Amino acid sequence: MESRAEVAQSAACEQFEAISTQAKEELLDFKTRRLHAFRKSLIEMAELEIKHARTQQDLLRKSIQSLKELL
Repeated sequence: MESRAEVAQSAACEQFEAISTQAKEELLDFKTRRLHAFRKSLIEMAELEIKHARTQQDLLRKSIQSLKELL
């Protein structure tokens, strides 16, 4: 026959296991969301860098054209 302490310990152990399982699932979900957010940010940054590079290329092209017209 189990004592109340053993029953309480068993219940606490079961509750701990349930919480641990849920915590592991939440951590995996958080990791997945974090990776998706990082990937999205990285893509947005790359697109912005490309946009800036194109703008700078156009500016350089116009500057060269202006210099050629001066000569």
